[in-house]
Amino acid sequence: FDTILVEKYSLSKSIECKVSSTKVSVSKGKILDTTKYRYFFRVPICEQLKAKSNLKASSRVSFELKVLSALSFYATGSYQRLVGNDKYLGQTTVSKCVKEVTEALISPRILNTFIKFPKSRLERDAVKNKFFSKYGFPGVVGCIDGCHFHIFTPNKEREHLFYCRKHFHSLNVQMICDSDCRILNVNAKYGGATHDAFIWDNSGANSYMQELHRNHEQVWLLGDSGYPQRPWLMTPILDAVEGTPASKYNVVHGKTRVVVENTFGRLKNRRRCLSKDRTLHYTPEKCAKIIMACCVLHNLAINFNVPEPQSETTTTVHPQGSPDTSTEANHENERGDDLVRGRALRNILVARINRLHT
Repeated sequence: FDTILVEKYSLSKSIECKVSSTKVSVSKGKILDTTKYRYFFRVPICEQLKAKSNLKASSRVSFELKVLSALSFYATGSYQRLVGNDKYLGQTTVSKCVKEVTEALISPRILNTFIKFPKSRLERDAVKNKFFSKYGFPGVVGCIDGCHFHIFTPNKEREHLFYCRKHFHSLNVQMICDSDCRILNVNAKYGGATHDAFIWDNSGANSYMQELHRNHEQVWLLGDSGYPQRPWLMTPILDAVEGTPASKYNVVHGKTRVVVENTFGRLKNRRRCLSKDRTLHYTPEKCAKIIMACCVLHNLAINFNVPEPQSETTTTVHPQGSPDTSTEANHENERGDDLVRGRALRNILVARINRLHT
């Protein structure tokens, strides 16, 4: 959609943000009225940035043109020289536009508006009720996983922190999403060599979920077997026998948790600068900011029902657990109170899901 936006608007300095026709083609057989189109661009993005960030127009580049330049980069993943040629702007100018818009999108007032974990009991009830109505898994307020985003090789002093088990340099970004693939929480602080469980153990989301349980609220996230079983984090049951209640629990767990895989797929499909075929050629810190900015735009697109680009996205379900068996074994050897209470609560869930899905 952002690519269409760039193509259908004239971007010369004499004509800024003027629609070239009364209709904008979204994909084969689909037409989007430009009134809606202009509303999506000008109101949700530009007006939010004008009201809640320090982004300003310059003497040479209008506010809208700055935003369009960054959107084109996020949407296509084109290198800045190509983006600059498309918009009649020099590479240095486009680079500055991308930097300014990225900083604006991750400013606290914007970030906290569009990426927020449900803070009130009423909000959490709404999220878990939607999960239950869609998938039949009770008590879920989010699904969690880590996703690797390709980055350029960092300097030698810290390169080892970013070389992941998939044999490339990456950021391992933890995300929590709801049943609509809306991102509720994102943590882009860690390199690809860091395991999902470590990121989770040191995250604010973990502390918040523990606080909810100390206040006797029985809600949880769903994660794969790379995460430790806890009362506030439900994982698959290893080696469950086919046809047993534990196996049924795993199936429902997998079908529910796949929503986070779908979220990664939709994010990378819409923001091609993050796709597996692209590499972000920036420092890890700037890459993290770009990923966060794309997450804000992802949620904004969901809020305003922006159509998805037509491209196949793949999802993978591991109902019996993650293939990272060494980590699974480590979790199996834990004997803390949290693990014991987590397994006890999971056993109750197994019985309940067995009754619900008989």
